[in-house]
Amino acid sequence: MYSKINYTLVGLFVFLFTAAMLAFGFWLSKYGFEKKYERYLLYFNDPVDGLSPDSTVKLRGVPVGKVSEIGIDPSNVERIRVLIRLKPGTPITKGMYATLKLQGITGLSYVEIEGGKQGAPLLKASAGQLPVIPTRPSLIQQLGEEAPQLLKKVQKASDSLSKIFSEHNARRLSEILDNTASATRKALEVEERIVALSDELNATLKRFNTKTEILSLQIGNVTRTLNEKLPPLMDHLDAAGANVADLARGLDRRMKRGEYDLRKMIRPIQIDIKELSYSYQELAADLKDLSRHPSSILFGAGHPPKGPGE
Repeated sequence: MYSKINYTLVGLFVFLFTAAMLAFGFWLSKYGFEKKYERYLLYFNDPVDGLSPDSTVKLRGVPVGKVSEIGIDPSNVERIRVLIRLKPGTPITKGMYATLKLQGITGLSYVEIEGGKQGAPLLKASAGQLPVIPTRPSLIQQLGEEAPQLLKKVQKASDSLSKIFSEHNARRLSEILDNTASATRKALEVEERIVALSDELNATLKRFNTKTEILSLQIGNVTRTLNEKLPPLMDHLDAAGANVADLARGLDRRMKRGEYDLRKMIRPIQIDIKELSYSYQELAADLKDLSRHPSSILFGAGHPPKGPGE
């Protein structure tokens, strides 16, 4: 005999059991897992294109959490409020900051936390509030902000280059290059002439040195000849001058003892003899000076040094 089954009670039981399991799962996901994460706030002043809930949060390239919420900050409509959740024990210290980075070529973004130093204190918030991690503009945002100025600088540089390489400046540059080449050729020609002149000067100096050596030898020969020949000649001249002087003095004594007419006749002869004596003395002095300075024959007599009181 078959028992009767109440399908209504079975259906109600299954429905209630399913609802209870769903409620338990919701509660577990809402409160159980949520308590395992540490939450932080981020505020961005620039657009967060490509960022969405469940986007990855990385600390120095290591995944440490997810993005929980993205919205406009109610207290300031010019910035975006981003709530992130991180794994428990993630060391977020003072001095760290967050930026947005592109994830490959997909166009999606993720949050990158950087900075901080070893030994820095952990980031904490006041009671009842969430800690706030400072943010900085991303590289793409910085490039986007600086792109107009960069384009202006590039345009200005392009205009300057256009002016520099204008047709007029190109002609002038060509003239400068031609003048430089011409000046270089002339400098080479002058250098060659200077080298040739230097060679000629060296040859002339060599010939001059040769002539000087020959002249020195000749002067030496003349000096030796004069030293050998002049002393005897000077002795003879001195003796002849002394004889002439004695003769003049003897004639003078004889004239004083003789008659007036004889003195008158001999007086001119006496004068000539005295002049001859003086001439002999001057010749002897010149020969003595020549014996001391033979080079005076070639270069002339120098001026004698002045004596005391002259």
